Amino acid sequence: MSIGNDTGKAGTDAALADTPIVVADLAVIVTGAASDEAAIAYGETLASEFGAHLDCHLLNHIPTPILATAPGSETLAAEFARQAEVVGEKAEEKLRGRLDRLGVPWELRRSNGTLGELGYAVTRQSGLVDLVVQSQRSVVEATDMSLFEAVLFDARMPILLIPAEAAAVSGLPSTVLVAFRDTPESARAIAAALPLLKRATQVILATVAEEGAAEQRGLEPMNDMARHLARHGVKVEIRELAAWKDPAEGLLKEADAVGAELVVAGAYGHSRLREYLLGGVTRELIRHCRLPLLMAH
Repeated sequence: MSIGNDTGKAGTDAALADTPIVVADLAVIVTGAASDEAAIAYGETLASEFGAHLDCHLLNHIPTPILATAPGSETLAAEFARQAEVVGEKAEEKLRGRLDRLGVPWELRRSNGTLGELGYAVTRQSGLVDLVVQSQRSVVEATDMSLFEAVLFDARMPILLIPAEAAAVSGLPSTVLVAFRDTPESARAIAAALPLLKRATQVILATVAEEGAAEQRGLEPMNDMARHLARHGVKVEIRELAAWKDPAEGLLKEADAVGAELVVAGAYGHSRLREYLLGGVTRELIRHCRLPLLMAH
């Protein structure tokens, strides 16, 4: 089922469809690892396409002694800080050399601290930009997901995870798969993705089938969302996918089948504790999506 922007009163709808949605500031979170390249390269593509500013944020983690009150812990903490400062300076110097080759305006800031301190820094900066970009690998390989979750829960900002395969992408996605659920998280992810959806040539609004009537399965809310997007000038195709034991796998299979170049999804529709203990769509998408993945909570 396809829904265009040809319904309703032409004047109001056409004006809304033609209204540009601006992306002026992008934050790229980096750690000094080789996996940063995917986020930097994709960030440059986005900044170039939207005429945006790139704000790179180097997070330099300072470990803390396991037993903070044990004898010698202060000396150990000071040594950890000294070593981290050396590592941070080297990473910053290397990163500046990479950023000097960018064709867009940029700035680099570095935050040194414990995970809690870095979480505060990430929250603060994320609230000053339109979109946060980070490499998928840095999230998957992190000891925990506190910094990723600081963007979603504390700053309440969208985050775009970039897999290594997308480092060579040179333009905006032309085909986008939107994983729809009738939840605030899904609606916020779609709203955050609007600048990209308006520039895409094909947007597929997909949901995994559930039991019950159409209203219970969320088809009516999905039709409402499609009409909303149509008023923004987005031509949408609606698809209800067959039921999957693992909904994330079904969505990723569909993304591959349609040749999608971006997946949009709400994050943590269930509680984080339930996702940690039982698994969930959010964590499976983060681990296994091989396309840029835009999420919001």
